[in-house]
Formats: sequence, structure tokens, C-alpha cells
Amino acid sequence: MRVMVILALAGLLAGCGFRPLYATSAQGGPAVGPVVIDTIEGKSGHVLKTELDLLLGVERGSGPVKRLSVRLTESYGLVGLRVDEASSRADLRLSAAYTLYDDAGEEVLRGVADSVASYEVPSSSFGEIAAQNDARERAAELLAERIRAEIGLRLARR
Repeated sequence: MRVMVILALAGLLAGCGFRPLYATSAQGGPAVGPVVIDTIEGKSGHVLKTELDLLLGVERGSGPVKRLSVRLTESYGLVGLRVDEASSRADLRLSAAYTLYDDAGEEVLRGVADSVASYEVPSSSFGEIAAQNDARERAAELLAERIRAEIGLRLARR
């Protein structure tokens, strides 16, 4: 019975034009294709580039190589205060403006993505540095996933 329901749903999805986001394209290649990421400045930029390399690395293969350029800004905001008026919580915000270019250097798409990671500000300075680094990595991971998803969605619509 369960198999019949799955087959019926698969037939309905095929009839409506459903296609998985990361399926191969109509030309037979990967959905996004191979992408080279330009160097991104700063600590957060290094972490973001590493995450993007990992996420977009599965798209390696044949086909024209696209180039991704990312301009990253990082900001902090204090969101909590202790009784002695020292900050107790902070937000690290990463904002990326990205542009994807085709193999001829023509702009394919551009967009903006944001991510925020909150962290507790400890009383020791070493602890604060460690907390900021952890928040930076979490924000960069989330931002890389958002950029990958947006590129995949927008290329699939074309």
C-alpha cells in the first residue's frame, strides 16, 4: 500500500514539472556547475570562503567555470547589559553582497545575504575572543548555506 502511495505521489510530482534543486540540468551537467570563489578579505572572509569551497565543491566537474565574487561586511551589536553596565550578550552580523560571473566574465546574477550569530560575552578577554571566533564560524556557515541556496534557486529558475 505504501509503495502505491509513493508511486502515485511521484507521478503527480512528475506531471507538475517538479525538479529537485540540485538535480542535473537539462543539458546534463550539474545544476550550478563548477564555481571558483575569489579571495574574501578578513577573518570572516577566510571562514566564508572555506565554507563556500566545501559547499560548492560538489558541483565540480565538466562545463564552463563560473566565478563568485563576494564583498563581506562584519558588525557587532551589544544586546544585553549586566548590573555593572558591562555587556553580557552580543550579536555578530555578517552581510555579503555577491556576484556570479560566467566563464566569459559576464554577470549572471547578484544578490545579498545576511546572517547573525549571538554569543555570550564572558568576563575574561580570552574567553571573549574565543566566543567571537565561534560566532564568526557559525555565522559564516549559515551565510555560505544561504548563498549556495540562493544561487541554486535563481539558476534553476532560468
